[in-house]
Amino acid sequence: MKTLIVTVLALILAAVLIFGNIHWNSRSPEQASTPAVTNSGTNTDPEPEIDTDFYLELAAKWPEKAKEQLKHKLNSHKTFKIILLGSNSIGSDTLGLNDKLNEALSEKYEKHVELESIVYENTTTDYVLNHESEKLVDLKPDMIIFEPFLLNDNNVVAIPETISNISSIIEETTVALPDVTFILQPPNQIYDANLYPMQVAALQEYADDQNLTYLNHWEVWPAGNDITVNDYLDADARPNDSGFKLWSDYLSEYLISE
Repeated sequence: MKTLIVTVLALILAAVLIFGNIHWNSRSPEQASTPAVTNSGTNTDPEPEIDTDFYLELAAKWPEKAKEQLKHKLNSHKTFKIILLGSNSIGSDTLGLNDKLNEALSEKYEKHVELESIVYENTTTDYVLNHESEKLVDLKPDMIIFEPFLLNDNNVVAIPETISNISSIIEETTVALPDVTFILQPPNQIYDANLYPMQVAALQEYADDQNLTYLNHWEVWPAGNDITVNDYLDADARPNDSGFKLWSDYLSEYLISE
């Protein structure tokens, strides 16, 4: 009886082995060569392709250096960072250039360009002596739109010293960040000023001499001898909401070509 059981089990085992071999050999070459895939939980979809040309067309007015950096950031799937650096004239995050301009940039560049503002309440001399550029460098901007605290310097820092300080700020920053682009702009227009227009003229002359882009938004403000300029200013001669809209619209038209 035991011999019979052993014989039957042996026949069953042989049948299983023969059937398994036939099934293995009958698989398609593709099935045979395809390795098993184990879901480790780390599988990620590739990032969608970015239409680089579309965004570079939006940035058509930018300096060439900035456009090259934007292209690099897009190809690397990284965000291009713009810093607005200036005095109280550029406002705060809640009322100023930042919120209005951010909305326009986000609508067109989406997540590929971001904007942040830094407001400095002292003079250009203070900025240099206190090594404030180190904080700017830590933010790793790709573009800096710089309103160099001219109203803070007004009647405090001589014009040649202001220009020297601006040059130091740009030099210190670009040494640490060789790919950064500086763009200069004046503060807001004010009514019936004497020294102030001379400061602004010196800034524009410096930008021309250094081959730096100068955003002359005064073109869209009422003239300094036109009392209606006060309609765009608060009691401290800084922009009100209407002034910020006027100024931010000008910057938007530069940063976004349509």
